[in-house]
Amino acid sequence: MLLCYPFNNTFYQLFERCTIKFKTGNNILISYAKNYFSPSHAVITLLLVTVIAGSFSSNVYGHASPVSYSPAINSNIVQNRSLPTKVVISFSERPEPKASYIHVTDAKNNRIDNNDYAITGQNERQATVTLGNNKLAPGVYTVSWLALSRDDGHITKGSYVFTIEPAQAAAAQTSLSSKNNTFSDQVTINNITLQYKISPLYAGISNRFNVTLTDASGKSPTNIKNVIMQFNHKQAGIGPIVANLHKLENGVYSTVGGYISQPGEWDNKITVQRNGAYDLNHSFKVTVKAPP
Repeated sequence: MLLCYPFNNTFYQLFERCTIKFKTGNNILISYAKNYFSPSHAVITLLLVTVIAGSFSSNVYGHASPVSYSPAINSNIVQNRSLPTKVVISFSERPEPKASYIHVTDAKNNRIDNNDYAITGQNERQATVTLGNNKLAPGVYTVSWLALSRDDGHITKGSYVFTIEPAQAAAAQTSLSSKNNTFSDQVTINNITLQYKISPLYAGISNRFNVTLTDASGKSPTNIKNVIMQFNHKQAGIGPIVANLHKLENGVYSTVGGYISQPGEWDNKITVQRNGAYDLNHSFKVTVKAPP
């Protein structure tokens, strides 16, 4: 948006002081002053200012953010089918290969990728590492990535999980669930009570994550837009792993996945996005053991 402040009604001084204000992630304000521009100088200056503002607005939102993953986020791959031979992440901008990485680890934090990070694809926005197939046993695998954008110099990072399942996975999961190792707690924020539960609370397997919301009258709020959980394992260098919970009914949200992929202390965060109200945020820690 271009705003001009004339000091009098003469044409020359109409362009004496102009302020350009445009919004990036934060507000940026650029101003300049020049005494007695000629008409031609004023036109040139305005054109130059337009180009600069356009350049900022076209790049300021750019980061090397993932747009697709293979294997897919929280995917389940049956062991007796074709196993993945590589991990491929496509980004919105070009990652710098000398400063970016993809690491793939098992539930014991052992690397199972071949440490051969490469940029592939015609647009140089696709990053790949190959996997040691002889290392892909049943279990949850964590993909941790970092990308330094060659286009804007920003760094982005994150993690996600996929699971290799044996044929008898359902029976094994039922057995663990019966051991009653559930974690549950609740907190009240802005008159909304948030109850959350993780079961069976073992690392390296699929856990169920439930969040239930009630207002001060005990009713389920109807303005909930999204319920999101984030998981970080600082010691293992994992995270954030992001899970979007699915709505089962008003006020009840749930998801299943191997998001808690390794034993140890996890820093977790629940974010409840609401229509017409501020987000609700709650952070908590939980220590998770390997399955017995």
